[in-house]
Amino acid sequence: MASDAIVTFTNKGSARSFLAHDGPDIFFYGPLLILLLLLAFFTSHRGAKWFRKVERALARLAPKRALTIFAVGSLSLVIVVSATIIAGVPVPKVDDEFSYLLAADTFAHGRLTNPTHPLWMHFETFHTIQQPTYASKYPPGQGLILALGQVLGHPVIGVWLSTALACAAICWMLMGWLPARWAIVGALLAVVHPEILAWSQRYWGGSLTLAGGALAIGAFRRVLNKDDHNGPRMGDAALMALGMTVLIICRPYEGGVMTLVLLAALAVETITRKKRAMFVRVGGPVAVGLVVTVTWMCYYNWRVTHDPFRMPQQVYAATYNGAPAFLWQNRPPTPEYHHKQMRDFHLGWEMKPYTKQRTAGGLLAGSLERTVKLVRDNFRLWPLLIAFAAFPWALRNRWMKIALLIWVLFTIAMLQVIWTQFHYAAPAFGLFFILAVQSLRHLRLWQWHGKLVGLFLARGCLILTTLSLPHTFWRTSQLNNPRFARRNQIVTRLEHEGGKHLIIVRYAPNLPNAVEWVYNGADIDRAPVIWAREMDPAQNRKLLDYFEDRRVWLLQVDPGKTQLLPYSPMADPGFSVLYLQKNVGRERGKLDADGMHLRRDGD
Repeated sequence: MASDAIVTFTNKGSARSFLAHDGPDIFFYGPLLILLLLLAFFTSHRGAKWFRKVERALARLAPKRALTIFAVGSLSLVIVVSATIIAGVPVPKVDDEFSYLLAADTFAHGRLTNPTHPLWMHFETFHTIQQPTYASKYPPGQGLILALGQVLGHPVIGVWLSTALACAAICWMLMGWLPARWAIVGALLAVVHPEILAWSQRYWGGSLTLAGGALAIGAFRRVLNKDDHNGPRMGDAALMALGMTVLIICRPYEGGVMTLVLLAALAVETITRKKRAMFVRVGGPVAVGLVVTVTWMCYYNWRVTHDPFRMPQQVYAATYNGAPAFLWQNRPPTPEYHHKQMRDFHLGWEMKPYTKQRTAGGLLAGSLERTVKLVRDNFRLWPLLIAFAAFPWALRNRWMKIALLIWVLFTIAMLQVIWTQFHYAAPAFGLFFILAVQSLRHLRLWQWHGKLVGLFLARGCLILTTLSLPHTFWRTSQLNNPRFARRNQIVTRLEHEGGKHLIIVRYAPNLPNAVEWVYNGADIDRAPVIWAREMDPAQNRKLLDYFEDRRVWLLQVDPGKTQLLPYSPMADPGFSVLYLQKNVGRERGKLDADGMHLRRDGD
């Protein structure tokens, strides 16, 4: 059948080693950090005049707070758009992104969910519910910002805007915790941070949640400002409520934890300082915001799951999950699966971390491993490792101790979830920049035998961070999933040919876990290219009869290679010769007339 293949892909995959993951960063940053340390001890006076000019410019800009925040957001937008221009418009890199894009497509069509398709079992896929409605399992926040981008031209525009908003929100947050010129420094660190830049080229979120966390944390510091003799401002409380709203609609658990921690700290401070005005000026706007948010979420749940108190993620978990979400939960009953791929994913890949952490030793090892991952991703800006040498002195400030405590409590709560990805920690990521900038301030004061070594190191950290931007661009462009890039290539080719297409995916029995190709948009019937699972002859016949006006293809996914072929159900006795005469000949005739087709293996 290889000679009849329209597209053939060779499947290659290997486990990522430590050097494959961190090697490029080690080889890039390692020599630069060593060079910086040598220069600091032997030529610490170099560049002082130029640095003073830059610092005076920042000092002049700092009082213009609104302009500064706007400039930071604009700079971030320019950088993330440039990254996309260099690397190309991102295609989804993980399965979750297709679910978020489904939510975006749904919202962009002006509805909160979609009716269940009559042949929904052919379209079952990861992170998507099919009943009682067809929708993403995820909360609506990220889907809403992607929908805005889709309305403006492409979902990636929503990702860009959320990244720029996050960096602007971090700048505003830092202005409540630190002197304004140091807030600018911290905001610029956020603009070039590799994780934030990586989020700007992906669809599964992070930036919008970070923006919500930054608003809540920045307002938290402002409403507790002892130097404000007029009491907390209701505007700050309103921004806190807005930040908490964003947190809840993006990540209800992690965002809810951050919300509860901040509210608990506010309650303690209000009671101990006997500030009754806090209840009115802060409690009022926050309470109203939370009531509105919870009410709307209940309405959203009711539209999607037909139960205001049942989230789509709960429906998905009850339908498909083989492992619970939290470490302390017992394993649920094994669901009934219609497809081997769904079973392999949920009882294979998904089950492994849960099983591993069921023992005391496994729990300790798993928690340590995930904590290290969070810390490592925070420090993807390697030059800041030098700045954190002054971290013990930074903690002499009471507010830095509070920031650290909030981060620790948040992390403990987050580690109760079996799986950990860095964007889960986005609600608390703003705290990292607070602690990093405060450490830089103390590093700047360190002297060695009368030499301003600390001043040189602090300045050098910022220079290396700026110089790392091309390396970060390159690293971000390497974050790709060949399978999804190939899937995008198939869709592009078929859309270029015109007409309507149906791709039936046939998986080899010995295919590894977590290999998926079947994803669709909100309006399946009107999509130019539809992806469906192959099932038994009777179900396949229903599928082909339902989509009789479409050109039908077979994507044959094997461990060694993947081929796209004209669909030929000859081996299936449930189909008639009439179907073969009507469809198969038509497919090949159209392909031969179009110069875009590929018949050579390996193309």
